[in-house]
Amino acid sequence: MALTPLQKTLARVLKGYRINDLESIKVFSLWKQIVGDKMADHCQPARISGGILYVEVDDPVWLTQLRYMKIDIQEKIAERLKKDVINDVRFFLKNEE
Repeated sequence: MALTPLQKTLARVLKGYRINDLESIKVFSLWKQIVGDKMADHCQPARISGGILYVEVDDPVWLTQLRYMKIDIQEKIAERLKKDVINDVRFFLKNEE
C-alpha cells in the first residue's frame, strides 16, 4: 500500500469543500490577530466561497460597526495572506444568512 502525502490528501478534502487555495484558510486561525480579541468575541469567519470571506456576527450593533471597518479588515487580511486570496468580506447576522 502506497502512502499518500498529507498535503495531497488535504488538498482533495478542501477541494471537496470548494476551498481551492490552502492560503485562504489561514484567515480562520489568524482571525483574532486581524480584528483583535474584543471584536473576535462577536464575529467569526464562517466560510470562504469564490474569494469571498463570510463573517458571522452575533449582534446588530457589531454588524454595523464591522461594515464601517470593512476596508481596514480587508487591508489587515491582505497583510497576512497572499495577495488576492480574499477579494471581499461580507458580514451577516448569526442565524440570518
